[in-house]
Amino acid sequence: MGAASRAAGGAARAGRAAGAVMRIGVVTTSFPRGPDDWAGGFVAGHVSWLRSQGIDVDVVAAGDGPGRVAPGAALFYGEGAPDRLARDRRAWRWAALWSAALAAEVRRRARSWDAAVAHWLVPCGAVAAALVRRPLVAVAHSGDVHLLARTRLAAPVAALLARAGARVVFAAPAVRARFEAAAGRAARGLDAGVTPMGIDARRFAALPRRPRRGDTVLFVGRLVPVKGVDVLVDAFARVRADARLVIAGDGPEAARLRAAAGPRVEFAGEVRGAARDRLLAAADVVVVPSVEVEGGRSEGTPVVALEAMAAGVPVVATRAGGLADLPGDVVDRVPPSCPIALAAAIERGLAGDPARVARARRFALAHDWSAVGPRLVPPAIAARLAGPPGGPR
Repeated sequence: MGAASRAAGGAARAGRAAGAVMRIGVVTTSFPRGPDDWAGGFVAGHVSWLRSQGIDVDVVAAGDGPGRVAPGAALFYGEGAPDRLARDRRAWRWAALWSAALAAEVRRRARSWDAAVAHWLVPCGAVAAALVRRPLVAVAHSGDVHLLARTRLAAPVAALLARAGARVVFAAPAVRARFEAAAGRAARGLDAGVTPMGIDARRFAALPRRPRRGDTVLFVGRLVPVKGVDVLVDAFARVRADARLVIAGDGPEAARLRAAAGPRVEFAGEVRGAARDRLLAAADVVVVPSVEVEGGRSEGTPVVALEAMAAGVPVVATRAGGLADLPGDVVDRVPPSCPIALAAAIERGLAGDPARVARARRFALAHDWSAVGPRLVPPAIAARLAGPPGGPR
């Protein structure tokens, strides 16, 4: 089915009689495996918003249990697929096993869908483009685009998405630019746009701010190279304020980081759910020190930056990946991989800037799922859904 016929099919389905329940398939790699699991949390937020609109959502994700795709699923949890694939050749076998199982599951379940959303261009976007004969939105994050560029598969995947008439949404301008550079002419035929992932902004805005006695600097995320936590540890050793650094996360870099950390650094391990919220509410500054790693890989826009802004916590971030596009009047941005600049920004954050915090909160509220969600469904369906006009593009 080409773009025109898919668009016509989407319009016909979008025109169902009022009150009919629409069914959307969401195809993803990671997705929370329990109430407090952080893996694929922004995908879960997207699904929750869709369901709040009265849509029946069918999630196809990696993992064990009903509705899950099990073979090779462990690849997408813990440190994540990009880092595992980069360091362990055996992981490619897991990726192939899971992709084949995913294709079979999507083929079986897509018949009941009115539309589909695929998070990560590979393997989910490619599988959906090949098999789903319904309107499709494919969401490109960062690791997937880096993988396509490294394996020289960006052009064929772009061509596949274009033939399918898919709408492609990039999580940050830097992610789009990298994909288009890697795909070349094949990217010209894409229906594409940029939209950072959403957050439950009102929930984070309602967190009671309880900074602890003594300044607390907080990092939340996986302990993998692209997160730049080693740079943060180095930078914090240069911070003169009487403060502590709390690192909430786990991953393959944990042992190396512990060995390098000074006495004012605390490792909280992986923190989930309400405990994560309490850490955020108690922080005086949240730092997102992402870097660009070998091969040019960077991150999109880590949602913890938006969550902290919504909660009223000052944010310090590097100008790497999607973070570079955050306004300088809401986030104190510094060059990546520069511990001296990062230390100075942490000092400024601890000193406080109420006006910047207020601007940041307003910015984060504009990234609530009520504004972002309609941009992550096919246009004919978005027109039917509730949500304020405007919002981030």
